[in-house]
Amino acid sequence: MTSFRSHLLVLLRFVGFLLVLSAEFSVIGELSPRFNAATHFGYFTVLSNIFAALVLAAGVLVPVPGTVRGASVLYMVTTGIVYAGLLSGIDTQTPPYANWVFHVAVPFLVAVDWLLDPPREHISVRQALRWLAFPAAYLVITLVRGPIIHWYPYPFLDPGEEGYGTVAIMSALIATALCLLTLLIVKVGNSMGGSERPATRAPRR
Repeated sequence: MTSFRSHLLVLLRFVGFLLVLSAEFSVIGELSPRFNAATHFGYFTVLSNIFAALVLAAGVLVPVPGTVRGASVLYMVTTGIVYAGLLSGIDTQTPPYANWVFHVAVPFLVAVDWLLDPPREHISVRQALRWLAFPAAYLVITLVRGPIIHWYPYPFLDPGEEGYGTVAIMSALIATALCLLTLLIVKVGNSMGGSERPATRAPRR
């Protein structure tokens, strides 16, 4: 990797980390004293941005495994697409600056980081499918706790507004998109990098 490229990646990752950090402080400051941590950290957007910020920050200091970075790319690209397709224009009570950081800037930076520094190791589809565990767990937890606390983070996950049938359809569509994005991220990563394939065992005689 060239020196210029290395410095560019460090800058990109540091900026991404600072953007998420500043956006979090923006939300806490602008919504105080109405800020509610229980609901704030109930958004997939917030959780995925925090994860992405930690991955970017770690990438400044040490090499981060491609399987970890790939998960971050999946969550952030999904965040950007879902926002653009389903949430843009809806009042989420998120300050404009944080809204831009969470849904536009950081998803873009994370995707660019993946393209500029594709994983050195080959990522198998089986490994990548593990990335779906977090979105699946998030969906289950959201639907379970929703009736308990009488709050859902997104309109398309609120059965009180849309009905469970619509929630199921939207969840299935998003799950399909996640699977397709997973395959795309793996394909791009392996085609641009992924030269270090795991060693295969010799067949027993």
